[in-house]
Amino acid sequence: MTMPQAPAAPVTYQPTPITVTAIDVPFTRLVGFFFKAALAAIPALIAVGLVVKLIGAILFFGFGAWRYGMGGPFGWL
Repeated sequence: MTMPQAPAAPVTYQPTPITVTAIDVPFTRLVGFFFKAALAAIPALIAVGLVVKLIGAILFFGFGAWRYGMGGPFGWL
């Protein structure tokens, strides 16, 4: 009859330190990337502006109308 063997010790990995000294990107590709990023930012700014405007409208018509006695959606407060 054979005896069961003990499990092997877990292997530990030591990270190798790496230093990046240069990234070789052609200038035209870099300009193209920044141009695309600037174009992609336009719809994002419009969306953020609409969200901020919606939150402002909710706050104005909610608390502003309640403060000045105009009823409003939070008239029950």
